[in-house]
Amino acid sequence: MTQRTLYPYQQKVGEYLLAGKNVILQAPTGAGKTTAALLPFLHARKSLSPHEFPTRCIYSVPMRVLANQFHSEYSKIIRQYGWQDSLRIRKQTGDQPDDPRVEADLVFTTVDQTLSNFLSIPYGLGTRQANLNAGAILSSYLVFDELHLYDPDIMLPSVLEMLRMVKGISPFLIMTATFSLSMLRRLGTLLDAVVMPEDAESRAAMEVIGSQIGKTRRFHRVDSPLTAEIVVESLAKARRILCICNTVGAAQLLYANLKQILAQAGDDQTQLRLLHSRFYKEDRDNHENWIREQFGKSQAEYDGPRLIQIATQVIEVGVDATCDILHTEIAPAASILQRAGRCARRAHETGDVYVYLPRTEKGEPDFTPYYLAKQEKQTRRGKQLCEATWAALALPEFQNQHMSFALEQELIDLVHTPVDNEILDELTTNRSLHQDKMLRTIQTAERGMAPELIRNADTRYVIIHPDPIQDDGLRRNPWYYDGFSLYPSTIVKAFGLLDEIAPPDVPWIMQAVSQIQGAMELDFEAPQRTAPEYRWYPLSSSSEVYQSPVVAIHPGLVSYDAELGFRFEPSRSGFNLRRRPGKPHPPNFSYRRETYAEHVEGLYRAYRNGTIDPDSGFRRQSLSDEVAYAIARMENNPDFDLSIGTLDRLLRLIFACHDLGKLNKKWQQWAHRWQATVGGFYGGKNFSLPASYMAAHTDFEPTEEQKKAQKKLGRRPNHAGESAMAAGRVLDMACGKNKELWQAAMTAIARHHHPLTDSYQAFACHPAGVTAFQESLRVVGLEDTFSQEVLWELKDEHSLSRCLVNFDRRGTRGLLLYLLVIRVLRLADQRSQEK
Repeated sequence: MTQRTLYPYQQKVGEYLLAGKNVILQAPTGAGKTTAALLPFLHARKSLSPHEFPTRCIYSVPMRVLANQFHSEYSKIIRQYGWQDSLRIRKQTGDQPDDPRVEADLVFTTVDQTLSNFLSIPYGLGTRQANLNAGAILSSYLVFDELHLYDPDIMLPSVLEMLRMVKGISPFLIMTATFSLSMLRRLGTLLDAVVMPEDAESRAAMEVIGSQIGKTRRFHRVDSPLTAEIVVESLAKARRILCICNTVGAAQLLYANLKQILAQAGDDQTQLRLLHSRFYKEDRDNHENWIREQFGKSQAEYDGPRLIQIATQVIEVGVDATCDILHTEIAPAASILQRAGRCARRAHETGDVYVYLPRTEKGEPDFTPYYLAKQEKQTRRGKQLCEATWAALALPEFQNQHMSFALEQELIDLVHTPVDNEILDELTTNRSLHQDKMLRTIQTAERGMAPELIRNADTRYVIIHPDPIQDDGLRRNPWYYDGFSLYPSTIVKAFGLLDEIAPPDVPWIMQAVSQIQGAMELDFEAPQRTAPEYRWYPLSSSSEVYQSPVVAIHPGLVSYDAELGFRFEPSRSGFNLRRRPGKPHPPNFSYRRETYAEHVEGLYRAYRNGTIDPDSGFRRQSLSDEVAYAIARMENNPDFDLSIGTLDRLLRLIFACHDLGKLNKKWQQWAHRWQATVGGFYGGKNFSLPASYMAAHTDFEPTEEQKKAQKKLGRRPNHAGESAMAAGRVLDMACGKNKELWQAAMTAIARHHHPLTDSYQAFACHPAGVTAFQESLRVVGLEDTFSQEVLWELKDEHSLSRCLVNFDRRGTRGLLLYLLVIRVLRLADQRSQEK
C-alpha cells in the first residue's frame, strides 16, 4: 500500500478498506490509529481511479479540540509524503467553519456536523441549502474516531443508523480505545464490519508497537478525597503532575488550596496551572498551548521546573501531554483510561495513576457529574459504572500493576459489558423509531430535531454584561460576546445565592432574551430574509432561566480572570467584553446573462471538469470524480437495479431538464423586462434581449439599488416544481421501470433551490423554448428526441408531491439516490456561474 514501514495491523486495515470491507478498530494510545485511517485514502488518491475508492475523506470526532488536533497530525503526515500542494485540507467546526459545503479533499469535523449534514439540517448552511451536504456523506470515505465518547442514547444510535444506511456505498472506519469486547463484536455484526484486533494474538501484538514499547503505568486505588496536601507530597517523586477533578468547582478549590500551600512553603519554583470549560476561548487556548509545550515533551526530554496542572474532563481527549503522576477522581473505567492516557504516554516511560473517591457532606460516595440525585433516571448508568469501576480497581490484578493494553481491556470488559449490552439492546429495540425520526428530519429539514438525534446539550450560554438592553450587538445576536455554557440547574442555584448577596447598587441579577422578530424566508427561490431581533429583560424568578437560550449576569456579582476562569462570586476587579469571532455571511451571488443552453453547458462543465474555488484559488475535483465511487457501488448493487452508466446518463439529462420551468412564457417575460431595465445600472447600456433569446440567468449584481429595482419589477415566477413536472415523462423514459430512480430525479429537480418544494403552477412554453431545450440536449451528448416527451404546457391539476421520494423505510434506496443526485445538481448549478 505504501513504501512507509507499517505495523501489521495498519497494513490490514488498509487492505480491508481497499477491498470494500468496513472496519471497527480498537487500539491503544500511540499505536498509530490516525496513520492507519489516513494511509488507505492517500494511497487511493495517488494510485487508484475515483471508481475504486472515494476521493474525499471525512474525519469525524466528538469534540472540536480533537478536530484541531487531528488536523495538525494529518497535516504533518501529508507533508511527509509531499502531498500538501495536491490535497485540500479543511476544518469544519463551529469555531472554524472552513468548509460548509464539504468540498475539500480531507475534512476534519465534529460528529455533530457530519450528522447534521446527513440529516439535512447542516449546521454550516441555511435551510435553503439543507439538502446539499447529505450526498457528500454518501460519496466519501468516513472515519469516526473516539466512538466510545458518543452519547449512547442520542448520538451513537444516529451514527450507527446512518452507517447502516450507507454501508455498501460509503466505506467507513470506526476507531475506539475503550469498548468492551462484547460491544465491539455486536457492532461488527450490526454493521457487517471487520473487528480488529481479530483475536488474542493480534491484540497481544498491539502491546509491542509505538508508544506501548517499554512503558510501565501502574494504577493505585486511594479511598479518600483528592486534596492539595496529597498533591504536594507527590512533588517529592515527580517533575510533572496532572490532577483531574470531576467538576469545575472542585478543580478551582484544589487550585486555590495548592496555591496557598505552595506560597506558605515559600515555593516559587513550582508552576501551577488550571484548565476547565469556564474560560474564554482565547484564555483556554493559551492554557492548552502551555500544556502542550510543557507536558508535550517526553520524560527523558523534559528538564524544566516542577509542574502541577489542575484540570477537569476537558483534558481527557485532544491534549497531547504526558506526566509522571496522575491524580484523578473516580469516573467510569473508560474515562479513567482516557485520563490515564496523559500519564507515561510515550514509549519507555514510567508513571503512576492514583484514583480517589470524593464524598458528599454526608460521607457518601460523590459521583458528580456522572450521577445526579435529582436526575436519577437519566444518570443511573453513570452511578453503576462508577461503582463497578471502584470495585474493580480493588481487585489484586489491577492494584499496583502495569496497566497493559490487555489489562485495560479486562477492566473495560469487567466494568462496561453489562451497560454496553444494555445500550445495544435498547438501540435494537428502538431502532425503527429512531430511523423514522431520522428520515422525517431529512424530509422536513426540521432543525428542532437536533436534540433528539445529534446532541441534547441542555445548557445555557452565559455572558457577563452590564446592560444588555442598550447593546445593539446583543439586540441583533445574543451570542455576540464570548461566554460560557452552563447547565440550567447551575444557573438557577446561582440565582438564589446571588439574590441574597446582591448589593443595593446592582439593579438586576440576570437577564434573559426572547426573539421578537424571526428570520422568515419570503420566497423559496429568492434569497431574501428578514433580520432577527431580540429583546432582553431582567429575570424576576430563577425558573425563567429554562426559557432562555442565553443569560446575561451583572458583572458586579460574578468574577472572571485568566487564572481561575469564571466564578459565581462578587468581582474584585473590572471586566472586559470579548467579541466572538464573526461567522462568514452567506455570499450574495452575482449573475451574468446566459442562454438556457449556455447554462446547461456550465453545469455539465462543472460535472466533468475540476473547477477553481474563487475564494481560496484551490482546484476542486470534478463532481463526476467526487461521486464516481458511490455511483459504481450503486450500479454494482443488484438491490438498486441499475445498469452500468445509468446514473451518468441520468445526471446529464437532469442538467438539461432542471430549469425547464424557465422556458415558461411568464418567466421569459420577467427576464426580458429586467434586461431592459438593468442596463441603467451600467451607464445606460442597452442590455435588452432578442425575442428568441431564452434566458436562464439575467445580469444582476447584489447591490441595494438592483435589489430594489427587482422588487419593483415584481416577483419572478417560480420554476423548480414546474421543471420537474415538465420533465416527468422524459425522466420516466430514461429510468425505465425503476420507479425509485425516477422519483429521485423528480425530487432533485423540484428541490434544486429549496429542500421543501412540493408544488408547481400551470405554465405554457415560450415558442423558442423547444429549440433551446434541444440545443441543451446536444450540449450534454443526448438525443434531441427527448424533447418530444416534455410536457410543454402544464395545467395545475396534478400532484407533484406524489411524484417525489418516499422518506420512509420502504424508500431508502430512492432516498440515497436523491441525496447523491441533488448534491451533484446543486453544486454544478452553483459552480456554473463562478467567474
